[in-house]
Amino acid sequence: MLVIDFSLKEQKTASSTLQMAEVKSMFREVLPKQGQLSVEDVTTMVLCKPKLLPLKSLTLEKLEKMQQAAQDTVRQQEMAEKTTGK
Repeated sequence: MLVIDFSLKEQKTASSTLQMAEVKSMFREVLPKQGQLSVEDVTTMVLCKPKLLPLKSLTLEKLEKMQQAAQDTVRQQEMAEKTTGK
């Protein structure tokens, strides 16, 4: 009787090796027997639609609205003081 005892690390290594062998068996490398083998890897520019960016960001627009509202409030208070002072 033959007893084989693998440690956990050896078992994982053996299983990963088996999985890699299965993947390699799925794909077969094909090289031509005659002629030239060439690989062309040329990068080319790809044109896409231009992305239009707003001139003002949303945050800037919100800040401007807040500032305008604050100025309006100050004007109303000044108008109220003038009318009550007279």
